[in-house]
Amino acid sequence: MPLPYKTPASPFGVIMSGPQSQPIPANKDHGQDTGFSALIFIIVMMVACGQMAQTIFVPALPDITASFHVSPGQLQAIMACYLLSYGLLQFIYGPASDRYGRKPVLIIGLSIFIVGALLASFATSYQELIAATLLQGAGTASAGALCRSIPRDHYFGEPLVRLNSYISMAVIFSPLMAPFIGSFMTHYFGWQAVYDLLAVFGILVLLLIMFKFKESPPSERRKPEPVLASYRFVLSNRKFKSYLLCLVATFAGIAAFEAVAGIFYGHILKLSPFWVSCYFVAPIPGYLAGAYCAAKWDNKHSVVYRSVALLGAGTLFILIPGLSNLVIGWSLLVGSILFFTGAGMLFPVLTSAALEPFPRHAGVAGALLGGLQNFGAGLAALLMSQLPMHGQLSVGALCAIMVFLVMLALNYARTGSDLGHNSAST
Repeated sequence: MPLPYKTPASPFGVIMSGPQSQPIPANKDHGQDTGFSALIFIIVMMVACGQMAQTIFVPALPDITASFHVSPGQLQAIMACYLLSYGLLQFIYGPASDRYGRKPVLIIGLSIFIVGALLASFATSYQELIAATLLQGAGTASAGALCRSIPRDHYFGEPLVRLNSYISMAVIFSPLMAPFIGSFMTHYFGWQAVYDLLAVFGILVLLLIMFKFKESPPSERRKPEPVLASYRFVLSNRKFKSYLLCLVATFAGIAAFEAVAGIFYGHILKLSPFWVSCYFVAPIPGYLAGAYCAAKWDNKHSVVYRSVALLGAGTLFILIPGLSNLVIGWSLLVGSILFFTGAGMLFPVLTSAALEPFPRHAGVAGALLGGLQNFGAGLAALLMSQLPMHGQLSVGALCAIMVFLVMLALNYARTGSDLGHNSAST
């Protein structure tokens, strides 16, 4: 059962040394009925729609290329457009959920996603597919924003870190399986079947939300205040801004790699669709290991520094061959595994630390975290689609820039204080 928000101390040590929010009562009506595991299952299922839509089409790229007579580079725009709409719409869903509740926002968003998936399966041109992709991202943005806000409705401190870690571990299985499912559907039923499957899955998740998800937060904890005022309040917190930049930069590095991995493995290294899927999902176990360590290790300060070291090591494995205009399968594989492991450690710790001060603005804070992460990732993927490919250099250089930004942001969080920020959402 959710904790009653009695713990005044933060478990993050140096990481979260800013001012904390005043304790607020737990949601008794909802909290007593939704256990730890049940909450994880609901969140994982609703987020899986967005995760699967992001990667399930990768094995179908050659068939989509032949169907619409476009270049492989142009198809990188599918992921970019999805991430851009997925990121931007979170800025609307987050504040709306703080005012009207999480459930109606999720229902609306998932309905939009289902429509987008069906339109994609019937697309007859590249432009129609891009438009349908934008619609899918606009729908799953609701789950992307609220998957961070809902845990904060129920938990605080160390349990919040554990919950976010377990959610990260569970959610990552959807992109782990999605390329294999996409490969199977494309081989036997054509690339359109990939989007039919997404529509069916979206309908199942919509029914789960409608009949099993109980509303949070309660009406007395909602904040009917101007949207811009809510955003200004959250962004006035120095540490929130620092952790947000860390998460955006790390996710941008992941998206940049994913945007070009299919091209590297499929078109340059000439691997079969099955092996493209294997190489594409190989870093996911590293992410799982990183998230597991974040849940189990007590010293969160140490977790963050170890994660940055792994991000840097993974970047070097990708960047060094790129300096000679090379594409080497094993260096891409090792580099991506190390980078994803570092990301798996970093995400749950910094997400929890960023959300902790905002129990009454969890929707806005979650929207900023999710929206800017995915918008930044979409820009990174779009940048990869425009840059000429000189081996692994472009993606390696971008990852190096992102790791440098992470280090700068962590240093910014460590120095200074939130002057004038006497308390968080009270």
